[in-house]
Amino acid sequence: PLKIGNQWNLLNPQNDADKMDYFVHKTLAHDGKTYFQFKAVGMEDEELTYGIREDDGIFYELHGAISHIGTTISAGTIISLNLNLNVGQVWKDEMTLNVTGSSTGTFRHINEGKSLDKVDNVTIKGKNYKNVIKTETKKTLSNSISNYTTVITYEIWLSKGVGIIFEKTTYDDSDQVSYGLVDYVLK
Repeated sequence: PLKIGNQWNLLNPQNDADKMDYFVHKTLAHDGKTYFQFKAVGMEDEELTYGIREDDGIFYELHGAISHIGTTISAGTIISLNLNLNVGQVWKDEMTLNVTGSSTGTFRHINEGKSLDKVDNVTIKGKNYKNVIKTETKKTLSNSISNYTTVITYEIWLSKGVGIIFEKTTYDDSDQVSYGLVDYVLK
């Protein structure tokens, strides 16, 4: 559930010192839509331009416009999750952000996702969660300025009424890290 004040605290099962905390701290408006912004717990407020919103089971990422030291990057939105699919179904969305100013080019995002599984119960860190949807989003990021492309794959498990309970991130099909929910606060 996206609401200001909600917080999810996750822990790496391989390293108790490695935490991933999500705290919804404000909203942003873009093209008449409201996006929720997360910040790392304990971090100072920064003027960030990204956010996420959910519309009937589909989650959209906002990459807001950025202007820094003579370079401007345009704004754009892209689907990051689709919870309405049957297991095995796939989706795809693309976004190109234009870079102008002292550097010119594009940042291209291609998100490809699928529904991995829908299960009644899952146990994470000794706690049971119900109505769980397991999803995967493969994000291909291409930078035309540096001719660099990377692929990041996110596996996310969401529990109805709770939110994120597990995430695994894999970088370029090699390095990976995972986190499981230890506690959460919903406002």
